[in-house]
Amino acid sequence: MGIIDYLLLYIKMQRANLRSRLMYPFNFFFGIFAVTGSGAFTIVFLYVLTRKLPSLAGWNFYEVVFLASMSMISYSLSFLFFIQLQEIDYYIRFAEFDRILVRPLNPLFQFVCKRININSIGPALFGMGALCYSGYHLRDWDLPSILITGLLMVCGTIICSSILLFIASFSFRFLQSGGLFELREAIYDNVSDFPITFFPKWFQAFLTFVLPQAFMGFYPGVYLIGRSEESMFGNWVLLACLVACIGCATISYYTWSRAIRAYAGAGS
Repeated sequence: MGIIDYLLLYIKMQRANLRSRLMYPFNFFFGIFAVTGSGAFTIVFLYVLTRKLPSLAGWNFYEVVFLASMSMISYSLSFLFFIQLQEIDYYIRFAEFDRILVRPLNPLFQFVCKRININSIGPALFGMGALCYSGYHLRDWDLPSILITGLLMVCGTIICSSILLFIASFSFRFLQSGGLFELREAIYDNVSDFPITFFPKWFQAFLTFVLPQAFMGFYPGVYLIGRSEESMFGNWVLLACLVACIGCATISYYTWSRAIRAYAGAGS
């Protein structure tokens, strides 16, 4: 099958998933509303914080919101399509994943087709609104800068998805990766709303080279608002984001493929 065939099949499967979710419309829309509320709370929290401390280590309200919004968008879009990677433990331990392996389709494609996380649409849209609002107060925008913003959102989404895929790969060896997902979630929840320059140098390096979620919000954000000098990459920060995107996607898919080839069943 070619890329177009996979894309058409994915659309058909997600239409079926969406129809099944719409059988319970109240739960469908309430779920979106509830998850969106968490994103709104983040912005309210930053607003209250910056009213008490107008400058947070040299960053104002609009700059902090811009960086947090970039991260929120990448995170939400990634979880829109790949949230089921966090549930792979169950599929492997109970041999549900074995069914996927005997079908004549790419295993990763089959697994991500199982469902789409509609609830992430709300935070993604809210993040885009917050990004537009803060960006309006930070710089003038033209078509090239808007296109680069879209490109960096895609890069951030790919990097976030790559982190999920890399962690999920450990389940094939250890039948358990839930602890790593919880650790990643805890780090994201506690640091994603702030510039990484708030933290010590060693932790900035950790968020750049070990758990590269700084490329979801901080590095794209500082490039777009003209504060590239705040990053360790300086004027090369845009190139660093593109290299990180390609590198993370390659490493994570290679790790996933190797893990599947070495997998001999949950009973082994």
